[in-house]
Amino acid sequence: MRRMRLAVAFLLFVSLAEAARADVSFEFEDAFGGFGIGRERFDQVADVAVDRSENVYVLDRGNNRVQVLDRRGRFLREWGGRGFSPGSFDAPSAIVIDRDAGFLLVVDTGNHRVQKFDLNGKLLLNFGRLGSGDGELNKPSDAALDKRGNIFVADTGNNRVQKFDASGKFLAEWGKFSRRRRGQEIDNPVSVAYADEGLGAIYVLNAVRCRVLKFDTDGSLLKEWAMHKKGEGLPCGPSRIRIEPRLYTVYIADAENNRIVLFDKGGEPLGELKGGRVAFKKPAGLCINDVFGERLVVADTGNNLVQIFRRGR
Repeated sequence: MRRMRLAVAFLLFVSLAEAARADVSFEFEDAFGGFGIGRERFDQVADVAVDRSENVYVLDRGNNRVQVLDRRGRFLREWGGRGFSPGSFDAPSAIVIDRDAGFLLVVDTGNHRVQKFDLNGKLLLNFGRLGSGDGELNKPSDAALDKRGNIFVADTGNNRVQKFDASGKFLAEWGKFSRRRRGQEIDNPVSVAYADEGLGAIYVLNAVRCRVLKFDTDGSLLKEWAMHKKGEGLPCGPSRIRIEPRLYTVYIADAENNRIVLFDKGGEPLGELKGGRVAFKKPAGLCINDVFGERLVVADTGNNLVQIFRRGR
């Protein structure tokens, strides 16, 4: 495996939204991967997740599989393969882990479903099928878990968020085409994330209007803000949102603009990150690993890499 290790000459440069505001800083730690179909190689890294042992679960979209690597990028196991049967995938787009319960969700976009696995790849549950009715999905792109085990799905093709219980039973929906919850407009929701603040909050990326929408867990809108600064004129597109669990820092993988952007929980910008060992190229996913300190793990899709950073202040 071709490795890229940290060297003094390659310390990360973080471009802050305001040079005078050094709110957040990172140091580059490691990068691994590269294009290919074999072990420790990827074809379009869609998303990443990290368990309590700091093993990295890589959603390898082009190869329709989950690869599990240790913290140094060494192969441990894999599962999946292209197909329609349970346990296989068709262009999966997101992976979400519950470290305490020991399972993960894979959003199987092309098969219009969500699949649940244990950390060894044993299939535990799958739900969803193509459609617009209760519990049906149309090209879902992301999922989130709350502390009660409820599952929130960005039902992108249906312009809504759907809420399911831990067994995959439909509970609620909201969005542009929701039949029950009018007025909570969502256009092309591309990502969702849960924050355990107050009674709980669901963050949604609304790609068409480049907005971050913050809802309670029943779908009532609490707050919204623009993902881009006024006057930037940047394009919108598929992006990923994740929430750091202590200060509720909002991280967004802004794929169309080759960067990670950060906000506080109220929507105030904290800065942006444009790369580590190499500059980001269409970063589609990320996760925050807070097992030992705080590390940012980025699915650097266009470079077929996983890049890892340690947060400073």
